[in-house]
Amino acid sequence: GRDKMKEENYDLIRSLEDDNWWYKARRDLLIRILKSLNRKFDRCLDLGCGVGSNFQVLQKFSKEVIGVDYSGKAVSYSKRHKYKNVKQMSATNLKFRKECFDLVVCLDVLEHLDDKKAISEIYRVLRKEGVLIFSVPAHKYLWGPTDIISEHKKRYEKEDLKYLLEKKFPIQKLNYWNLTMFFPNFLLIKFLKLIKENNKPKNTLYLTPKFLNNIIYKTLLFENYLFLKKNIIQGVSLVGICRKNEL
Repeated sequence: GRDKMKEENYDLIRSLEDDNWWYKARRDLLIRILKSLNRKFDRCLDLGCGVGSNFQVLQKFSKEVIGVDYSGKAVSYSKRHKYKNVKQMSATNLKFRKECFDLVVCLDVLEHLDDKKAISEIYRVLRKEGVLIFSVPAHKYLWGPTDIISEHKKRYEKEDLKYLLEKKFPIQKLNYWNLTMFFPNFLLIKFLKLIKENNKPKNTLYLTPKFLNNIIYKTLLFENYLFLKKNIIQGVSLVGICRKNEL
């Protein structure tokens, strides 16, 4: 029974990763960022690949894509879905030799673990001039039910990231993402504090009705278009593009 439930939960995540506004818009942003870099990569590491939602995108830009995830369940699920080259391991202890990737994509992963360790591991496995693309949840004051249920350690301010990446990874672009959901999120968290309803955390992505899903997705596509051109003033995520610096 329990295993079947777990399976179904991954089926749910799988269906979410195909159709939910968050994952779809994040993939679209990833495509735009990769196009803007204007280079073909040899070997890409999808760090924290989950059930493999970025795989098809990354395949278009890199000859080889290797996925790793901490969850054995996610790994076995990825393997069932077109992701052949996927391994179970921790981002803070990567079983790869040094300088064997020229692209690392790390979307909504750093907030789950010892980020300093993860960054030095990414630095180790990246080649000279290699690229790191990452996203993390923004603003400590937006801490809410989704952070609790996702077992996040923290949310980030721009300063935290500058400090974390320091000399290893000069930031080429660091921008807020998802302004669309900033105010709804901000208000929700204020409201939950007001009614002290924090005892039952839920993943709020499941709650988006279909028509709303489409509206948010369309709005985010416009935001994605602006992402590389403008400084976005606010958002619920921070997305960065860095290049490895030789120390």
